[in-house]
Amino acid sequence: MLDENGLPIKRDPKLVALAVVLWIATSVVSFLEILTVRAIVLRVYAHFAVTYGFFAREYMAADALSMGTLIIMGIVCIGVAIGCGEYHLNHFGQPQSWRLFERTIAIEVAIVLLASFI
Repeated sequence: MLDENGLPIKRDPKLVALAVVLWIATSVVSFLEILTVRAIVLRVYAHFAVTYGFFAREYMAADALSMGTLIIMGIVCIGVAIGCGEYHLNHFGQPQSWRLFERTIAIEVAIVLLASFI
């Protein structure tokens, strides 16, 4: 990355280490939250199954929904981890990079809070 004069930008090693640690931490937490999102989806499905009385014959559908959720969330988590890594690599040290960390952590906390209330 170059500054406005065309010279390479000097990066503070402490900030680089902080950014790498935050990126790794948010990536690991997002992969761990796959199971949390799966549990939320199954709880919502189970609520409707019990409410409308089709829980006995819908075990296979719940199993398919569970596997589909795992696959979709896995793809999303890989995409977010790669996308955020590339974004931080290109925009390191800028406020947009730190705002992305902030938003990512806020979404992860919101998922955990949602799971605790459902």
